[in-house]
Amino acid sequence: MTRAARTRREPDDVQQAMRAFSAISESLLSSYEELGERAARVENELRRANEEIERKNERIHELDKMAALGTMAAGIAHEIRNPLNAIKGFAALLLREVTGDGRAAGAKTERWAARICEGVCEVDAIIESMLTFAEPERLRLEAIGSRSFIGDVLAALESGAPAELGGCEVTTEAEPFDFVGDRIKLRQALRNLVANAVEAQPAGGRVRVDLRRDAGEVVFHVTDAGPGIPASIRPRVTEPFFTTRAQGTGLGLSLVHTIARLHGGRLEISTEPAPQGGASVFLRIPLIPLS
Repeated sequence: MTRAARTRREPDDVQQAMRAFSAISESLLSSYEELGERAARVENELRRANEEIERKNERIHELDKMAALGTMAAGIAHEIRNPLNAIKGFAALLLREVTGDGRAAGAKTERWAARICEGVCEVDAIIESMLTFAEPERLRLEAIGSRSFIGDVLAALESGAPAELGGCEVTTEAEPFDFVGDRIKLRQALRNLVANAVEAQPAGGRVRVDLRRDAGEVVFHVTDAGPGIPASIRPRVTEPFFTTRAQGTGLGLSLVHTIARLHGGRLEISTEPAPQGGASVFLRIPLIPLS
């Protein structure tokens, strides 16, 4: 090859080398971008996996606490039931004595005897609800009318007045519909919500209970005129034994939380104050069609 020919070929070689270098650069850049995308996907997957592990660990921790609480609740419930059954038996005998054979001791004695029987039955229902911690799988599902349910809860609250209501005014409103649930457990849950609302405010306060349907859910909404629930303790209020009251047991909202989850629902504490200025709490369970 002559010198002139070599001179003409050299630019071609340089151009080819530059094209090859450019292709390699583009390939490397594409590979780098692809690796960056893969790294981002792996990072997102790891983050989601860590979040899921954290949720599972929290759930395991919660289950451990609930198991311990369940063991304790079962023991307490069974111990209380023994003397309670004796009281119920003697109260029934007293009621029969003053109403059955003409030797009535007066209407007042009859009312007292009936009230003892009713109170014992109510305490027995509360004990049954305590066993929710020990036997969380047990639900006795039945069809429940919303208005009759609210009426029963309010009547049970008023029967304990003034001690249980503490002089508070309780108003209720229920959209008329039927739903499926465990009547005793839901009644106890709602009573606990109302009791918390009453205890959060001084005598003469106001509590409102609403029951409605919303987006395929049964919604129990309890509001009060108290100071509300501070954001700093809101995540902990459903923990067993956590309470800010000197005389509190810390089991009320924990039980409500458990009953909600048994029904496939949830307990929500609104970050917004109630219309009365206090706490706004929702108990939501799925609206199961009547079969």
